[in-house]
Amino acid sequence: MLYVCVPKLELGNEGKQKGICVKCKEHFELSQMEADHITPWHDGGKTNSENCQMLCRECNRRKSGK
Repeated sequence: MLYVCVPKLELGNEGKQKGICVKCKEHFELSQMEADHITPWHDGGKTNSENCQMLCRECNRRKSGK
């Protein structure tokens, strides 16, 4: 199951990261990125700006915390 951070946090984190994926360091448009919990939601990670990062779709799908 995929959990994402709320859109308001996506916009804030995308601004901090300037469209750069944390994993691959490539630049993407916001529409090509997904919000990701650093500490997975299922492991008790909170949905807040400190625990969210923006990843490109490919990196987010590879990371999957299943």
